[in-house]
Amino acid sequence: MDNFLIYFKALQSANLSEITEYSLRPELKSLLLSIAENIDSNISILHEGKREGGFGAPDFSIRRIENIIGYIENKKIGENLDNVLKSEQIRKYQQLSDNILITDYLEWKWLHKGHIQTETLCCVSDLNNKNAKFDLRNAEAVENLIKSFLSSAPEGIGKPKDLASALAIRGKILKDFLAEELQRQETQDSKGKLFGLYQTFQSYVFNELTLDDFADAFSQNLIYGIFLAKLNADTQTVTLSNAEDFIPTNFELIRELVEFLKVLNRKEYADIRWLIEEVLNILNTMNFRDIKAALSFTRTFGEQEDPYSAKDPYIYFYEDFLAAYDKKLRKSKGVYYTPPQIVNFIVRSVNTLLKDTFHLRDGLADHEKVTILDFATGTGTFLLEVIRQIFKAYPNQAEKELIIREHILKNLYGFEYLIAPYTIAHLKLYQFLKDHGYKLNEDERLQIFLTNTLEPTDRQISIPLLPALTEETKQAQIIKDKPILVIMGNPPYSGHSKNKGKWISNLLKDYIKDFPELKKPAQAKWLQDDYVKFIRFAQWKMDRLEEGIVAIITNHSFLDNPTFRGMRKSLMKTFHQMYFIDLHGNSKKKETTPEGGKDENVFDIEQGVAVSILVKQPSLKRKIFHADYYGLREEKYRKALKDSLKTVVWQELVPTEPNYLFVPQNNELFDKYNDFISIPSIFGNNGDPAPGILTTQDELAISFTEQEAFSKVEKLLDTKNEEEARRLFRLCTQNQWNYDKAKADLLQTDWKKQSVKILYRPFDTRWTIWNSHIAVHRRERVMKHILHKNIGIIAPRQSREDWGVMVSNLPIGHKAVCAYDINYFFPLYL
Repeated sequence: MDNFLIYFKALQSANLSEITEYSLRPELKSLLLSIAENIDSNISILHEGKREGGFGAPDFSIRRIENIIGYIENKKIGENLDNVLKSEQIRKYQQLSDNILITDYLEWKWLHKGHIQTETLCCVSDLNNKNAKFDLRNAEAVENLIKSFLSSAPEGIGKPKDLASALAIRGKILKDFLAEELQRQETQDSKGKLFGLYQTFQSYVFNELTLDDFADAFSQNLIYGIFLAKLNADTQTVTLSNAEDFIPTNFELIRELVEFLKVLNRKEYADIRWLIEEVLNILNTMNFRDIKAALSFTRTFGEQEDPYSAKDPYIYFYEDFLAAYDKKLRKSKGVYYTPPQIVNFIVRSVNTLLKDTFHLRDGLADHEKVTILDFATGTGTFLLEVIRQIFKAYPNQAEKELIIREHILKNLYGFEYLIAPYTIAHLKLYQFLKDHGYKLNEDERLQIFLTNTLEPTDRQISIPLLPALTEETKQAQIIKDKPILVIMGNPPYSGHSKNKGKWISNLLKDYIKDFPELKKPAQAKWLQDDYVKFIRFAQWKMDRLEEGIVAIITNHSFLDNPTFRGMRKSLMKTFHQMYFIDLHGNSKKKETTPEGGKDENVFDIEQGVAVSILVKQPSLKRKIFHADYYGLREEKYRKALKDSLKTVVWQELVPTEPNYLFVPQNNELFDKYNDFISIPSIFGNNGDPAPGILTTQDELAISFTEQEAFSKVEKLLDTKNEEEARRLFRLCTQNQWNYDKAKADLLQTDWKKQSVKILYRPFDTRWTIWNSHIAVHRRERVMKHILHKNIGIIAPRQSREDWGVMVSNLPIGHKAVCAYDINYFFPLYL
């Protein structure tokens, strides 16, 4: 007990009025080391030093060789440790470890696997009393608690799902630290390497990139870059200084980004360094053989596994990572992996067309004429399936190696603008070729490029900090300009697209030029969806060729929604034959099978999807074919694996003006329907209708009573900053609404006189403040006429529900009648 007696005397000799949580750290570390040495000489106790800000690295991290045992958080004497236990700081540490020790030098709390054990060495009064005796029993109890903490056995991870989760938890915290440091470098005008990398990506990869977006992307890239290094290091230890050395030269851009690890010894990156060391620790201590075997493309499948899905272990590795990292991220980025069974059908269909229609005997394996671009590569699922199909044509190893060199590494291209999927695509395809006996030479690389498909770039560009990105960007533009026979992929679905570049926006004008009503922003909103822009890119490529194929899976709305009639007409001009399989599964439309049974999506999304195979081949007679897949998800998967382009039961379509529908319709009934007079034509003299108001911030703008509406505005005006306001209400995005301007204008306005009733939902009358700073999109052109005595008809352009028409004498919300469609308003008089 001598070590505790020395520690106790040190506490007694300290001036408690001046003591801080840092004052006695050396004495605390000495005590911990003396206990650790009696347990295992391999235990090390690393002190992180004083923090500059709030939550950062734990005060002490405890390791046995490379394995993390746990963390110790040290507070000043007398601090309430029960409050510390409930803090956000400890909650985050618990995500990293289930073995945490908290102490204020006197009281000790051990958190282990959900349980809390507490021991106390002495009271504060014992320190003030120089005659107080050292309590041996208390010391023994504290020592046993510390021994239990230090003896907790760290476990090496042996399953990919557990590894993905462990990496994701650390990646999520790393993202927060990166974002904080980026904001600091921006506001303090101390632009370091991290901010320089952000500016590079914003200027040359994606102009709409925010600090938070980059922190997210860079966090994932660092983790997967280190993972790639570990896979190549095998059983060797990867460190901050050597990680780059273990990344093959075939991954030059990833090497350059991982080089960032070398600046982590700088003070401002201390918190980032700690988490990167955590990631290194996990990877260095994982059960390498088990993880490598589980991620092998040549492994034996378990009895419970779906053999086809299990062929791509990296799909589920990234899915598990995202689930633990940020479940909302996939939705916000429109990132969903394409089920391998659907990819298999699409790729086989392309292979069939190349052989039968384009008369290329070797199909996808034809190295002289076939070039393939996955224009939204993601994690490389489509390219992997293409390689599998090519390998089927060349089972001999020597032939396989030749086709890899002369075709796969030269004629298969991929574009991806998100750095994490880009890294995984390279990693996955590299490992796939390696597992099949081919290791890339130093001068060989996969033709997957980090680029925004929808943004052209200057071939003479020179990008600062990242020479490899300069080369990637130049090569990507060469591919954008060169003829490509086959374009395939699963483009992102995002109605609120950030891809607003001039080049792609000009191309989209072709989809509205013959339809004047679509030139109005509200009418053509869904033409701005990212998947529409990717289709337009592919069509532009095909317009410059004599022949080609586009094979994709996308949102199925363009098949029949009126907004897309110009798009459908344009596609009919470009392509000679088109095949559409509507996979349905649209929970927004409450889709069911024709028999009324359950209909599931092939993705984990609400929006229904469709496979489109568009063929440009002048020798073909122009035709359009349609088919439906209804039923449960697994049924659709099995059908996709079983079907081929020749066996699908197709229904031929003959789309006609004005809508050019890509779905079957009863032409006789359609003619009768068109004999009726349309609502817009009846009210045509009063001008075009307008959608109901869209506040974009219903939490603030819509109230049950007038008084509640007043109270909300007053709360907004009482806020000190935008951050506080956004904690109170879910407010509109910054590009449509400005907090400072809203407050300033409202303070100068008699806004209480602007309260009005609106029809918010069917028979549901609410209150709003008729001011653009509250109800952002009020559709003034039409709605001003209903503010006085008037009535109007409410109707959607199309209804997914049985009942879709109503009359109102109040302004209406955009979902006033139909919950799943935009509602338009036709006033009786102006």
